[in-house]
Amino acid sequence: MSARHEVPAVLGAAALGAVTLFVTEPAIGVAVVAGAGAAALVGPTARAALAAAVLLLGAAVLWLATSRSDLALGAGGALVTAAAGVAAVRARRWPPPRRGQRPTQHRDRTDRDTWEALDRGEDPTD
Repeated sequence: MSARHEVPAVLGAAALGAVTLFVTEPAIGVAVVAGAGAAALVGPTARAALAAAVLLLGAAVLWLATSRSDLALGAGGALVTAAAGVAAVRARRWPPPRRGQRPTQHRDRTDRDTWEALDRGEDPTD
């Protein structure tokens, strides 16, 4: 799977796990959403670190699910752990986040530019 398709798949699995966790433990679900959202916005190194933190959170949720024998909590923890594990290993290969279009460096047109355009036979009003 290419990195272009891998990122939405991992974020989707993390979101599905977070929704499952919202039902059983809302605070943990919020933490997973915050970690996944932040990981989508930062660069590769910080993304890998956040993914490792969410991986530890998912492992703790799995441990909690086994101690409580809670199937929904275990499913959410497993999805979060799997998604965070993939992200922690492969996050450095993913493309950097897009933060909008960078403004182009246009300078204001001067009188000299207008006269040079006329000398070349161009219409300076275009």
